[in-house]
Amino acid sequence: MTSAVLLRLGRGLVLAGLLAWAAIWAWQQWGGQQARPLTHLALLVPDDVDTDDPTVLAWKDAAIETGFSMELVRASALLRPGGYPLDAALVVPDTVHRQMNRALVAHLEERVRAGAKLMLVHDAGVTDMDGNYHSVQSRLSTLAGVGYALFEKLGPGMLSEQVAWVDGAAVPLLRLPPGKLMREGSESPLVSTQPAPKADEELAVVSYNYGRLRYPVFATSGTFEGQRLMHFEGGGLLAGVHTLGQGQVLFVNLPLGYLKLRTDGFFLHSFLRYFAQDVVQLPQLSAMPEARGALIMNWHIDSAKAGPAMEKLEALGIFEQGPYSVHLTAGPDVDVEGDGDGMDLDNNPRMQAWVRRFAARGDELGSHGGWIHNAFGQRVDKQPQALSIPLIEKNVASVQAASGKPVREYSAPVGNHPAWVTRWLRDKGIRTYYSTGDIGMAPTRSYQREKRGPADTWAFPVLSYGTYGTFEDAQVAKQSERDIAAWLIDVADFCAQYRTVRLVYFHPPGIAMFPQAFKEWMQHTARLLKKKTLRWITMVQYADFANQRLRVQWSTMSDAQMAGAQRLSASHPESLAQMAWLLPMQRYARPVLLEGTAQIDDDGHYWRVVAGDSATLSMRLPAQTTQPLSVSAKESQP
Repeated sequence: MTSAVLLRLGRGLVLAGLLAWAAIWAWQQWGGQQARPLTHLALLVPDDVDTDDPTVLAWKDAAIETGFSMELVRASALLRPGGYPLDAALVVPDTVHRQMNRALVAHLEERVRAGAKLMLVHDAGVTDMDGNYHSVQSRLSTLAGVGYALFEKLGPGMLSEQVAWVDGAAVPLLRLPPGKLMREGSESPLVSTQPAPKADEELAVVSYNYGRLRYPVFATSGTFEGQRLMHFEGGGLLAGVHTLGQGQVLFVNLPLGYLKLRTDGFFLHSFLRYFAQDVVQLPQLSAMPEARGALIMNWHIDSAKAGPAMEKLEALGIFEQGPYSVHLTAGPDVDVEGDGDGMDLDNNPRMQAWVRRFAARGDELGSHGGWIHNAFGQRVDKQPQALSIPLIEKNVASVQAASGKPVREYSAPVGNHPAWVTRWLRDKGIRTYYSTGDIGMAPTRSYQREKRGPADTWAFPVLSYGTYGTFEDAQVAKQSERDIAAWLIDVADFCAQYRTVRLVYFHPPGIAMFPQAFKEWMQHTARLLKKKTLRWITMVQYADFANQRLRVQWSTMSDAQMAGAQRLSASHPESLAQMAWLLPMQRYARPVLLEGTAQIDDDGHYWRVVAGDSATLSMRLPAQTTQPLSVSAKESQP
């Protein structure tokens, strides 16, 4: 190496050192105050990234949908003298923030050591501003709690696809729904009939069609001195939270934003909720009306075989509850060969009577694909839109004629739903669709090929029974009726406990194969309905609420009139009715209503604030000074 090269290298190192020192000095002089009570999330993005960049939008959508206040902060604003206030918890996203200078790296570490909370995701900051990896490991390894991006040791092999394993103790923390996990060596998903997983037990993440899921992750080195949540083969860290100085870091070694843009937002939403609600303990605008859990039962009726099956289901008590989302393929043929096995809704008085009965009950009648079920399901993404659209239009018209009501819901056979279908449906006033992407999630604005559909159009991901998408598949695989019943009951309990919603779908002949399981499920949901911890809701009912919820403007800030307290303010152009906030009782004492109307109660973990019929709401949130009692402890007090 020449003396000139060495001189340039030395100057570069000195300059980098000065930048890092300057950042730390500025932090100590102007921004080094102790962490304040946290009020919101802040997404850290580079200065040159547009606010409408799909990756940025995906994170903002996730925050809105999970119910947490988030704003964008530019890297330069974070480093500016005076600094970005410590009342925000930082999220450093993957994909969009791969490049980072030394000053920002140093600042993030000092910020956390001073008491900040930070969520660090996958490849954020793994390269310098010229796109070069550190020769040994990521410069953010101290923040992560392990060495990663091990370029010197592994080169390109530092990144590989690995099966994702969840630690048993993390299942309730990440709120992973029933059917999403499977034990090693098992062919059935984890359900409550099985022994509860041990804290350190490995559970594979599974999905319909794909089995055990594999994700691109960085190899890691060193022992993680924190709570591990997920890992991969050999003990590598996939996710964990640990303490650094006075602060905390949640490191997620999964490309959350990248996956969300490709129709798998499951872990982005799971980890963002965990970070915001459990680690940071922020107020949450519930995604549910009145913060009450709900279930969506989505029927796909696509053949003449459905009639006898529905009669069997009626005997099991299905029509004692509801409403449900019932979708039909109306043509006379299931296949293009003209096999005659379709329901032929236009000329089938028996099925027409069923449709009228559904409509009279308040069930929502939707369109299941196009006129010919299998042809539409298999070919809609391989043939011109001009050939597919008449199939959808004909099917919608038939269902609408039979029910006497507009069609507002849609489901694609075998989940074959290209992006153009979403836009076409939206133009026709249909804002809801069943989806086999984002499996296991609550309703979401889904991304396909890095683009989101219309802002008011909602995908309803199916919740599968492990790797089985239909009950016909489960029967062929000889899954036990006892386990099917347990899964259905577990799903209902999950939605009730965590105040969320999930969609389960059936072909009536499939669920009729497990009559005892279905009967036990109906009995269990009836009890939850009576306790008012669960409700049935249709896809369009939820979408109507979700779109009203998008119009809520709300924030929290320090309350100048009471030390240590915060003030939550909210408004809506029309009414906040049914909107609800969940406030962690570990952090807040009982809220004080200042403006508007609301009902305030608690479940031992959260204050639940349900707004009344007013356009504005203001509450004081006093700091919790004593450890809140559990519900059972409260009930035992004299």
